[in-house]
Amino acid sequence: MNIARFSVKYFEEILSGTFMVLMFLATFSNVVARYFFNSPIQWAEEFSRYSFIWVVFLGAVVCTKHKRHIGIDSVVKALPGHVKPWVNLVADMFTLALMVIIIWYGAILTWRATQITATLNVPQYIIYIVVPASGVLGLLYSLRDFRCHLREALKEKQVT
Repeated sequence: MNIARFSVKYFEEILSGTFMVLMFLATFSNVVARYFFNSPIQWAEEFSRYSFIWVVFLGAVVCTKHKRHIGIDSVVKALPGHVKPWVNLVADMFTLALMVIIIWYGAILTWRATQITATLNVPQYIIYIVVPASGVLGLLYSLRDFRCHLREALKEKQVT
């Protein structure tokens, strides 16, 4: 697998992991500078905070991509086999609705974030763009799951 294909396939994982490593390095460097040299790095705390926002939202997308979100499936497992795909479809519809809400309000948040950050001097919309972007990516992966569950439900309906 070439580098471009790998980068596209694991885009969210690479970006989230990069921000996690950078957040760790900034926090660790700041701790060392503060306690050993009595001179904290001014931008490190703010950078770590904003990196954490990116890690959280991209991590949510990665969990959606790999179907690793926490779910209560004990009720679904107790249902008859022909009902399970339909329950999954309903859950998928709620997830799709949530992604649309995240996109909508994330876009509003990003649009209204016109201030410049205190120490990094970066426009806040650059930091908050991850909210609607993660919503779009989550929507795409949720649509994939919805399509899969719809096929299962229709196949189950044909069998019965």
